[in-house]
Amino acid sequence: MTIIDNRPVVKDIRLRIPEDLHGEPIISQLTSHCGVTVNIISATLGVKAGSGWFYLSLTGTQAQIQTAIAYLNDVDIEIWEDNSETNTAL
Repeated sequence: MTIIDNRPVVKDIRLRIPEDLHGEPIISQLTSHCGVTVNIISATLGVKAGSGWFYLSLTGTQAQIQTAIAYLNDVDIEIWEDNSETNTAL
């Protein structure tokens, strides 16, 4: 019997979005495609300012969080994961 863990977890990550992806709906895709709730803790993004930086808190099931991280990796977004939280099983 396979047990599916649907308990919500929170994962804090920091992202660097390169300037050539500023027009892409990266954060919106995390919600619509991956099913996670995204809370933007802080961000720096300007017009013609180079890379954008985001500090996000993602909430979802473990599978949704893993899908979100995989999506970000697929589109070549640099990710720094904050592994200090105690409420995640990742």
